[in-house]
Amino acid sequence: MKKPFNIQNNIPLAPYTTYKIGGPAQFFVRVASLEELSLAIRWAKAEGLSLRFLGGGSNLLISDRGVNGLVITLAAHEPNFLESGVKVGAGYGLSKLVNDSVKQGLQGLEWAAGIPGQVGGAVRGNAGAFGGWIANNITAVEVYNTQAERLEVFKKEDCHFDYRDSIFKRRPELLIWSATFSLTSADRESLEKIAKEHRHYRREHHPILPSAGCVFKNVPVNEVMGRAPELWSAAQLARAVSGQEVAAGFIIAQAGLAGYAVGPVQVSTQHSNFLVNRGGATAQEVHQLISYIQETIKRVYHLELVPELAFWE
Repeated sequence: MKKPFNIQNNIPLAPYTTYKIGGPAQFFVRVASLEELSLAIRWAKAEGLSLRFLGGGSNLLISDRGVNGLVITLAAHEPNFLESGVKVGAGYGLSKLVNDSVKQGLQGLEWAAGIPGQVGGAVRGNAGAFGGWIANNITAVEVYNTQAERLEVFKKEDCHFDYRDSIFKRRPELLIWSATFSLTSADRESLEKIAKEHRHYRREHHPILPSAGCVFKNVPVNEVMGRAPELWSAAQLARAVSGQEVAAGFIIAQAGLAGYAVGPVQVSTQHSNFLVNRGGATAQEVHQLISYIQETIKRVYHLELVPELAFWE
């Protein structure tokens, strides 16, 4: 099968990630329509190539060697505001969608102000902050089933949302194409104030150096209470408990790891669940630091830290 004209060879992926780390893609394509997507997938299948879907590049660590197969990324399709919400393409920036919704006087997504990445990745990982979750407002998700080569619609209950999880993580053949959110009318000035406060909080408490966001999932309260009661008491005093989880960043900092580094990769001193790239870091160095943190927390507190990063090898 003839290669579609817009598929490129040996494209560096580091610029497409918030970590600024990673080797090249064997093949790379940006698609703007379902027709282009279908053509690219059929070509990859005919060539016996694996498929990978790249969103905004946050929460992702790509191997220094790069990846084989075809990497597909989606063009940004403008949101379509409806009477009761918005439908938006998966390649659209999440933070930009928040700004657009607030300008429309629509409430429901303002908690996500300042979060990097795209809508598709946020849906896939059920992004959340400040008590809000993507799952709270989802009504439908359009996905392209790369095996059946057709567009399918998943209702909210079909998505099996959980903490930092959804069915789309467990079924990699499903490419999120668009999402529909239910939003409600509200005072625009109030929404702008909330969004501004959240953006300010991120600027004040999150590092500006390249990172992939939070590296580890927060730890269930019952695990901390059962295995590290002194840590649990400290977490309560520090207000590091949200819902049924204890903040992983607090646990890492309590173990004395804030500022610890492997080469140019460092545990952020602003937020210890962020590992920052101080310049020229490699994926191997990030892996080494992740392993060291996990081993330390296991030894000190008998707790398992589970990465929420995706790893492309």
